[in-house]
Amino acid sequence: MIRFPRGIVWFNRLLLAAATFIMTMIALRTLRDPIGSTLPLGIVLNSPTAITVVRVGFGGFPLGFAIALFSCLISTRRLLTGVSLVAAVMAAATVARIQGLLVDGVTSYNLALLRPEIVMLTLSLVAIVLERRRRQQGGRVRYGAALQPSVSR
Repeated sequence: MIRFPRGIVWFNRLLLAAATFIMTMIALRTLRDPIGSTLPLGIVLNSPTAITVVRVGFGGFPLGFAIALFSCLISTRRLLTGVSLVAAVMAAATVARIQGLLVDGVTSYNLALLRPEIVMLTLSLVAIVLERRRRQQGGRVRYGAALQPSVSR
């Protein structure tokens, strides 16, 4: 039994706010300066096409994701959708990063990013479970009384 449905809603909103913030910062950094944002990683952009590809892939997509997360954040009905999106993206990123570690070799940069990705994935999976339970409990409370046969005395 879940006793704090409002706490669950705010936990989910906090998670979505954090993911929205992170994606927005990644997007803005890359949209403003794609060359400067990739240079510390050893990525050299030698053509206008390469710069635009990075701007779209590392800037546009994270910004679009941040906008989608924000729309889920402001609507209680879309919280499950939002935390599910976070879980899907974090799972894909984590799998890709682990593949990179195995195939391309271990780097301190990739290890440093793997930890927060796993934390965010774990938190989003917890949020999914809590949100589903909150909805099930809310459904029983909301509709349960209406479905009970009335007893006349």
